[in-house]
This record gives sequence, C-alpha cells and structure tokens, in this order.
Amino acid sequence: MNITVEGSEEYGNSIYGELFDRILIDLGLANRIEDVKMIIEPEKPLFLISVRMRQARTAVKVSDICSITPREGNTYMVINNESYAPALLALLWKQFGRDRIEQLTRLEVLTHGIPPEKLQDLTLDPGEELKKEVLDAIWRLLPEGFKTRHNLYSEKVMTIASTEHDMKPEFVKLAESVHQEMVAGRDLSGMETKVEDEEEEDEGGEP
Repeated sequence: MNITVEGSEEYGNSIYGELFDRILIDLGLANRIEDVKMIIEPEKPLFLISVRMRQARTAVKVSDICSITPREGNTYMVINNESYAPALLALLWKQFGRDRIEQLTRLEVLTHGIPPEKLQDLTLDPGEELKKEVLDAIWRLLPEGFKTRHNLYSEKVMTIASTEHDMKPEFVKLAESVHQEMVAGRDLSGMETKVEDEEEEDEGGEP
C-alpha cells in the first residue's frame, strides 16, 4: 500500500499520512488497499482524499461458503473459507442482530431462532462491504468541521473533497482529476463514475 500526501504544511502531511495508515491497520484494511492520495491545503480550506481498493471477490450465496444444518430450532453454520468470515458475521449481525448470532469458534456460528431457509439464500457481497469499511476509515480521518463534500465513486476508487463552507469549482475540478488519475492507475475503461454533492452532518453516515 502506498500513501501519498501533498499540501502546504509538510508536518501536517506527515501526520495525516501516519494517522490514516494506523486507521487502516486498526480496521484490518491495510492489505486491501492499493493506493491512497491526499491533498491537504488548510488555507483554502481543502481536504481531499482518494483511495484505490484491491479487487474484491464477487458476490456469493451464503450456502456456497457455509455448511448449514438445523439444530433444535436454531441453525449451525460452518464456514468453509475463513477469508469470508468477517464479512459473513457482519451480514448476519446486520440482518438478525448480534444477540441472535453466536460465534462458537473461528469458523463455527450458531444462529438462534433462525431457520436454515432464511440463511442459505442470503447474498454476501465482499466488494460492497469493503467500500463501506473504507468509507468508515475516511470518516475517521476527515477534519472536524469539514462538512461540505463532493464525492466520486467508481468500481475500486472513492474520492472525497471536503471543505468547511462552499464547495468551490476548483475543488470539484481537482477532485475529478485526482479520481480519474487513481482510476487510470488500473483500468479506466468500462468504469462508470457516480458523483454527488452533500453537506453531511453525520460523519458516520452512508454516502
């Protein structure tokens, strides 16, 4: 993973680079990110970050990665591929609540009061989960008060320009340039870019 930080304050650049590196490590995302580019200009003010993720697996049904067995009104699950375990647990917690999901061992899960037929057709999309996790990491990094944002999303790249007040055209233009640069680092063809402006009060919100 490569982190590049550009800006008018060399010390601040170094601090933000190290901070984001620690955030990614703490969230277990360091090996799932290819490149990060930040442009930080406090005097404008502008904080821009672009992240290119590694290729995530395609969506799969839960029944394809687990053996599912009924057990006295509950369901016993054994995960066949350990790499899916974190995303699967997150999906089960979201769908049914943590109190109904018991992780017996690293690869064994007991779901309380949930029949097998409600589990086997659930779809696990690691790519979407990765995007949410990366977005969470970015929210943790953004300076407090930088509520006005211009967001760009592609298949493997997300770019966010943030400022305190008005989103200036020059910020938007720079964000779009950096975003395309990051996308082109892999393959620009066949990728659609979604763009949205927002003034976000809840920094933990969804894009």
